[in-house]
Amino acid sequence: MSDMYKAPQAELTNGEEHDDFGSVEKGIAGDYSFSISETISEGWRLSKGKKRTVWLGILLYVIALIAITVVAGFITGVFTAEGDASFTQGLIYNLITTIIGFPLAAGLTMIGIKIARGEDTSGTEVLAYFDKIVPLVIVNFLMAIFIFIGLLLLVLPGIYLMVAYVFAIPLVVDQNLGPWQALEASRKAVTKRWFSFLGFLILLLLIGLAGFLAVLIGMIWALPLLFIAIGVAYRKVFGSPHRA
Repeated sequence: MSDMYKAPQAELTNGEEHDDFGSVEKGIAGDYSFSISETISEGWRLSKGKKRTVWLGILLYVIALIAITVVAGFITGVFTAEGDASFTQGLIYNLITTIIGFPLAAGLTMIGIKIARGEDTSGTEVLAYFDKIVPLVIVNFLMAIFIFIGLLLLVLPGIYLMVAYVFAIPLVVDQNLGPWQALEASRKAVTKRWFSFLGFLILLLLIGLAGFLAVLIGMIWALPLLFIAIGVAYRKVFGSPHRA
């Protein structure tokens, strides 16, 4: 196995790990167990007492996005342009809001992962990854390009990549992998149990939809479960770079 998929040595797990904690090397090799029902059940169990943390993160995420939207609108002139804004103004506005949103989304994902690993976290985790904005921009744009190309190629390759790249973003911020390393590590690991992860993501989508249809009240339980269940799945495959 190539060394390109190793996390930096300073952050690799040392010593014996719990069976339910993976690593980058184990994940790529397929040396992990993954059960949809067990992962969802553990996500539900861990969400008890942690819903407030997840929802604070969601609230801060929304507030930050609104603030970014307003600031970007004035900087680019989209909000002050007389009549319709120019194409260039609109393009720059969309780029700013999209790019700034990447580290915020990564922070939301990391809240679920840290809860799944039993680590201290808070809603302010969504603001903690702006130092990773460059690799996050690269990995997100690479994902979008590859998935788009895959969808053009008879759709199925795009669906395959949508599932296979599910852990690429947390691998960038959590394991400190480069964009291409993160994409390949996620793809290689998930491919070992691809159909299980497809079923897992479909079930999470259905849970989210059910929560939305339950007059939105169900979202109080559904959203924390979704983030934490993804965190549990990530832990099973890739573990933690800091675990001794």
